[in-house]
Amino acid sequence: MEAVQTNKGEGKKLHKPNNIVVVPVDSDSSTFYKRWCIFLRPFINLTNREIDVIAEFLKQRQELSKKISDPAILDTMVMSDETKRKVIDACHITQQHFYVVMSNLRKNKVIMGNIINPRLIPNIRQDDNGCFQLLILFKEKQ
Repeated sequence: MEAVQTNKGEGKKLHKPNNIVVVPVDSDSSTFYKRWCIFLRPFINLTNREIDVIAEFLKQRQELSKKISDPAILDTMVMSDETKRKVIDACHITQQHFYVVMSNLRKNKVIMGNIINPRLIPNIRQDDNGCFQLLILFKEKQ
């Protein structure tokens, strides 16, 4: 028997997930963000080094979001010189190589208008008991 929920007003059926994959990670570590970026690879087509850099930016963003609630200030702080130095150190790359990677991230629209593309930032909430859930719908074309 299949669990089905009807979407009010549209008459369409919404199915509950029938497959669940659990990926054990620590959301405060680079591992989660690296796996997140690898998952996004088919959509953003990044090299391994570019994935390392954007994953570290996402980690830094998450850490800063614990202290900064204003999204505009948070975005500014994520792209500050101090955060960039932390990313360079964590990724063990030279400043010159870092700027080449940043240029590629801009070309691939991972960084837009000097902020991380909001569509690529996982919505990790404190009240989700350490779980980040992502629902992917493979829908037949009509």
